[in-house]
Amino acid sequence: MISRKHSTKDYITISLYYLMSKFDYESISVTDICSKARVSRMSFYRYFNNKEDIFINYCDERFEDFFQIINEKHIDDIYTFLLEVFNYMKKYARQVTILKRARKENLLVEKFTDYGAYLANHIALTTENNLINNRIVAAFLAGGIANVLLLWFELGLDLPPQEMAKMAYSIFSSLNVEHALHKDK
Repeated sequence: MISRKHSTKDYITISLYYLMSKFDYESISVTDICSKARVSRMSFYRYFNNKEDIFINYCDERFEDFFQIINEKHIDDIYTFLLEVFNYMKKYARQVTILKRARKENLLVEKFTDYGAYLANHIALTTENNLINNRIVAAFLAGGIANVLLLWFELGLDLPPQEMAKMAYSIFSSLNVEHALHKDK
């Protein structure tokens, strides 16, 4: 049973994740989601074009929240940024596990790449004042971090976020890229 303190969009998202915890993703229809959320198909299509849009919207909302957190904390070094990524993603272990079970982890990698491009436009990852170079570094790191996160979830989150951040940071450091985030863009 879903409490009515959420928006229609939230009901739909919660319903899909609930149904995915019980059934195979491919067998879940828009009608099933609407029925579980107790919303009309018209309401569903007001917010989403298909089931996959629910994941994309959910990822986008989590990224906006994460971006706000890193801005509020004034994170200015790569290690702390990576630590925030691992800590934040650990909070959403259940959702990532459900995505993996549905074989939709490619959405996470694609969205991380999009977010990397967004961050490249707002945070300089290199000391060079070159947006293209910065975007390439951001895409490389975003794809790498997404894949490391998926492997971490696959391994059962046995390593703590601090250890994962240290490993990711050592890889980043080996690339000889500037180790500070520059927010003067």
